[in-house]
Amino acid sequence: MAVFNIPEMGSGEFSLWQSMLEKRTGLWLPETRKAFLVTSLQRHMREKNIREYKDFYQMLDDGLVSSLDWAKLVDSLTVHETCFYRDKDSLNLVTSYCRNKALKEFAVKPDESQHFQLWSVGCSTGEESYTLALEMEKLNTSLKESTGKSIYYGVTGIDVSYPSLAIAREGIYSDKKLDFMPSTSLNNYFEKLADGHIQVKENIRKRTCFIQYNILEINQQPNQYYDVIYCQNVMIYFTQERKESIVKDLAKRLKPGGILILGHGEVTAVTNSNLTRVDNKHCLAFIKSDNNITSMVELS
Repeated sequence: MAVFNIPEMGSGEFSLWQSMLEKRTGLWLPETRKAFLVTSLQRHMREKNIREYKDFYQMLDDGLVSSLDWAKLVDSLTVHETCFYRDKDSLNLVTSYCRNKALKEFAVKPDESQHFQLWSVGCSTGEESYTLALEMEKLNTSLKESTGKSIYYGVTGIDVSYPSLAIAREGIYSDKKLDFMPSTSLNNYFEKLADGHIQVKENIRKRTCFIQYNILEINQQPNQYYDVIYCQNVMIYFTQERKESIVKDLAKRLKPGGILILGHGEVTAVTNSNLTRVDNKHCLAFIKSDNNITSMVELS
C-alpha cells in the first residue's frame, strides 16, 4: 500500500490559512504555531484523502466542506486546557464583589430578592462555569446563615466547541481532576460514578447552562446582561485589534456596576470610558460605570 504523504507547508500557503482562519473565526495563528496548524490539517486531510493543502483550502473556500467538519477543524486548533479553581485570585474577586453587592442591596431593599447572572466566556469543558456556580452556592449558604436572606444566581457558559460543550452539559469528569478539593466540597457538590468518574450534582447543574457560539458574534445573540463576565484564557487567540473589539462587545453586555474579569497579560490596553480598572495587582478586572459614576463600594 502506498504511503500517504502530505508535503511541507510553504510560507505562502501558511499565510493563506492564517487569513482564512482570522477572517472566519477571528483566530490568529502566529508563525510559532505553524506546526500546530499543520498537524491539525494533516489529520483532517488524511481522513478525506486530500493530498495538497491548496486543495483542502479550495474546498473550504468553495463551501464544499460541511459545517460539522469545519467546526471539528476549528475545534482542533484551540487548546481546551482547563481545570476547577484555575485562578483563585479572580474567583475570590468574584465572590467578594457578589457578597458585598448583596449585603448592600439587602440593606437598601430588604424585601427584594437579589439575583446574579454570571457569564463564563470560553467555558471549554465546563470546569470554569461549575467553579463559579460552586462559589455562588457557597456564598448563598454563607449569606443565609449570616443574614437569613438568599440570593438567586445562574451561570451561562459559552464556547465555540461542540465537543467541549457536550462534556460540560454532562458535568462528568475524572475524579483525578478533584484530588485537591476538600472532602466536604466533594460530598456536597459531586457524586461518585463508576470507573473513577464524578459528576456535578444536579442542583448545581440546574444553575448552569451551556450555549455554542463564537465570541466574535456576541452582537448577533439575544440581548442578555450580566452582573459578572468572566473571560480568561480566551484572548490569546486574537490580534490586538480583535481583543479591543471583543472587550467593547463584552462591556455592552455588562450591567451598570457589573464587573468584567479578564486574563492577566491577555489584554495590554483597555480604552473604554465606561470601564474603570479595579485596583487589584493579582487580577485584571473592570467595573462598568453606573449612571456615569463608578462605585467601588462592591469591592471594599
